[in-house]
Amino acid sequence: MNNASSLITGGATLTAASLVPAVQWASMGFPMPMPPEVQLLVAGALVTAIHAVCNVLAARAAAKAEPKAPAVQS
Repeated sequence: MNNASSLITGGATLTAASLVPAVQWASMGFPMPMPPEVQLLVAGALVTAIHAVCNVLAARAAAKAEPKAPAVQS
């Protein structure tokens, strides 16, 4: 399996900084203001979760693509 990140080799780089504006927009719906540090933590958690899902999907695809050994008959 290729150890390179699928998020980088696919031509798109997803960082927490790129999600902060979306988290800021979503946090405007909360009744109390959200500190900027919390917004950064939420964005970081989202990026980590997306990266983990991509790694799981890549591992499943690689496992399906591996040729299976023929069964040995005795």
